[in-house]
Amino acid sequence: MHKEAISSGSARRWGPLFGSGAKVWADTWEGPQGWGGPAYHHVMTGAAIGDGTRVLDCGCGAGRFTRLAADAGADVAGIDAASEMIEIAAARTPTGEFIVGDLEALPWGDDTFDVVTGFSTFQFTDDKVRALIEARRVARRTVAVVIPTRVAESGIALVMAALLPLFSASALDSLKRSGINAPSEPGKLDDALASAGLLVLDDVEIECPSVFDAPESAIRAFLGAGPVTLASQYAGETAVAEALHEAVRQFTGLDERVTLRHWFRVVLAGPSASSPA
Repeated sequence: MHKEAISSGSARRWGPLFGSGAKVWADTWEGPQGWGGPAYHHVMTGAAIGDGTRVLDCGCGAGRFTRLAADAGADVAGIDAASEMIEIAAARTPTGEFIVGDLEALPWGDDTFDVVTGFSTFQFTDDKVRALIEARRVARRTVAVVIPTRVAESGIALVMAALLPLFSASALDSLKRSGINAPSEPGKLDDALASAGLLVLDDVEIECPSVFDAPESAIRAFLGAGPVTLASQYAGETAVAEALHEAVRQFTGLDERVTLRHWFRVVLAGPSASSPA
């Protein structure tokens, strides 16, 4: 099932940006060599996702995780701001419920799901506490939050840093509040989880490398990412592609494969005794 329910500024802003490169994103970042595998498997095990588990993936993208959960027997749903992503996710898992919508206003009732996940997605909301409160509200048991960590060492972050001169000043300012590394500074996620009434049950750091068979494949992947689309809109895709070519060179091996090391903080949380309404 595929429905639409968009309300907030962050969803309206990021939806078209990620949607424009949805097919590329599905083939690369959510493809066989994409970033998510180790984090997906940790959450699957840690949250005991299996036969009959009801799972909602917030910011489900092209639906790689919901497909994995469905293959384990879970009853899955996904929500994303990009309609193009939702179309791919729904095609990957026709039995799931997929909605174009807003993480700050989830269109499901209280305690609808056993597990609610967000793989590198909650940071793109304008009000992260509100989004986490919504995740807690619809989750009976577990909320899984995955955000980038060890940013200074991350290959993805280092490539993105090379593009900073190609963003407008207003876009750079916006990305500090709503962007891939927005809650990665020490204490930020912890404060947001506590404010949302979520108690940390498990907290680990997992390396999730992305591997591309050639520099051209890596460049294509970055050009299909929502934040990079902002740079292309401002400086032009040619300039961005040239900057990417230089940036990925340091990560290219003798076999031409590009390996980007990247780490994620994976938190499994549950409602605290003082959860807000």
